Amino acid sequence: MKQDGFRSKLKGLRSVGIRVGASTLYHSGAVNLFRNVSQRTRGDLRQSKDKVHPFAVLLYHRVNPDEDHLFPALSVKVFEEQMRYFARNFQVLSLAEIVRRIQHGDGVEPLTIAITFDDGYRDNYTFAHPILKKYRLPATLFVATGFIGSNLLMWNDRLAWAVKNTEQKAIVCQVGSRKLTLSLENEEDKVGSLNVLLEEAKAYPEDEKRELLNAIVARLHNQRQEPSQLMLNWFELRTMAEEGWDIGSHTVNHFILTKVELSQAAEELRVSKNVIERQLQRPVTLCAFPNGKRSDFSGSIKGIAKELGYQGAVTTLRGINGRDLDFLELRRCSIWETHLPTLACKLTYLYGGQTTNENNC
Repeated sequence: MKQDGFRSKLKGLRSVGIRVGASTLYHSGAVNLFRNVSQRTRGDLRQSKDKVHPFAVLLYHRVNPDEDHLFPALSVKVFEEQMRYFARNFQVLSLAEIVRRIQHGDGVEPLTIAITFDDGYRDNYTFAHPILKKYRLPATLFVATGFIGSNLLMWNDRLAWAVKNTEQKAIVCQVGSRKLTLSLENEEDKVGSLNVLLEEAKAYPEDEKRELLNAIVARLHNQRQEPSQLMLNWFELRTMAEEGWDIGSHTVNHFILTKVELSQAAEELRVSKNVIERQLQRPVTLCAFPNGKRSDFSGSIKGIAKELGYQGAVTTLRGINGRDLDFLELRRCSIWETHLPTLACKLTYLYGGQTTNENNC
């Protein structure tokens, strides 16, 4: 325990040091100088045949003022600060427009980014949408259609709600052949235990995961009613689409596609696309693979997506998309950084190095 405390303090000190260094670079103008030099260098390549400049795809999930660590979200203040920064310093295009330009040989400008959201939470409409409108920034939202317009919770939210509201001080869970003893004494313990359970559950086939989830939720003995209207409805989604958002598929049930039969994976991608197109009366050309790690999709699943008419698919593989990009395996950077100077430095380094290293975003 003492060693864990020391590591925690060391990590905290390292984080403070990074922020101090990033603030110095940001406020001194060094970040802007490096970015401008990088932009000019990339600009020299505009006459190249392919015109494919590196671009980043940013990934968000929730934006709200709740400060609930069991339901993590970016604060409204931080989100607006980031959008203002992107509007002033980057070429922000919808992901569909980036794909279209590259596929038609037009390419994209240096320092281009796309803003994306996953899942379909209502706070995207309540809090993120007005800010994006304010700065005239396009965004793409990948929705799991089975949850839109319903009071259903995604499995991770159902588990988080049960952990948040349990009065148990600890539980013992049987996970496969392992027995996990998890502390629930306080919020910090609950967050740590929830993260352990989420990672454990992701490894299971979807049917087994559902059984495991039901067993854990029952053991937590939560008596509070689950929240309703956590997700968007079709009216809100229609409004967002009419006011600048692209809407893509995130399957129907948010199943990890390699954890179900290939035929079911195909059905998840097909039905969600058809439902969105019918509800919004516009084509759906993009999808996001649930969870999106290397083990969560395959060549067969990418082939199915292509056959269904998807022109691009995003993952959660980290890094920038360069000249070797695969439109059905686009990389994204998850944005949890709340300190703008640090985020600015990370993005500047990412573009400068054109790297896909997962430690860089």
